[in-house]
Amino acid sequence: MSDLPDLLTVEEAARVLRIGRTAAYEQTKRFEETGGQEGIPVIRVGRLMRVPRAALERWSGGPLSASLRSAEPSPAEPTAQRRRHAKPRLVQKRVPFSS
Repeated sequence: MSDLPDLLTVEEAARVLRIGRTAAYEQTKRFEETGGQEGIPVIRVGRLMRVPRAALERWSGGPLSASLRSAEPSPAEPTAQRRRHAKPRLVQKRVPFSS
């Protein structure tokens, strides 16, 4: 049995499929635009999008056996690698006032 929940977030589905976050969102958009004919299957729960595991298994052609825990970065990894999309901090140099 899989450790995957019945409803995955789009980002969790991307990790399971080993694709990027942007590609996953593009494929869910395609699913909605084509009325379910193409793309990653997604349902809307209010403003949230969820990917049903059973539909994702049918779409991918077989059972999914990945664990989301194994796809997450380990705490031992450096913070910079875990936060690839973090914005760089601006550092201002202190300039002494001249009289």
